[in-house]
Amino acid sequence: MVTSGGKLVEGLLTGGEANDATVAAELGEDTAGRAALADRGYDSGGFRRELEGNNNAPVIPGGKNRKEEIVYDRGKCKKRGLIERIFGKLKENRRLAVRYEKSDI
Repeated sequence: MVTSGGKLVEGLLTGGEANDATVAAELGEDTAGRAALADRGYDSGGFRRELEGNNNAPVIPGGKNRKEEIVYDRGKCKKRGLIERIFGKLKENRRLAVRYEKSDI
């Protein structure tokens, strides 16, 4: 999911069985010169190198199994809550999104 100024710019939905990190590169390939916010699930050396190759700054906390500590901007990482709230709203309104409701009331 790519946001700009707190607004959703681009997103990608995957199946429930798919790991998000497998398709993360698709979202970042058209983005350059930005801060890429992600959670620990996206912490991999390959993904970090790909982001840095596109002149993006990875703001991803290091995984718990990392031997060396990862330095990242904690202030920017807190803004990831905006993205989490977007998903929360989508989940709350799931009945409308998947058309379980038969009327607009």
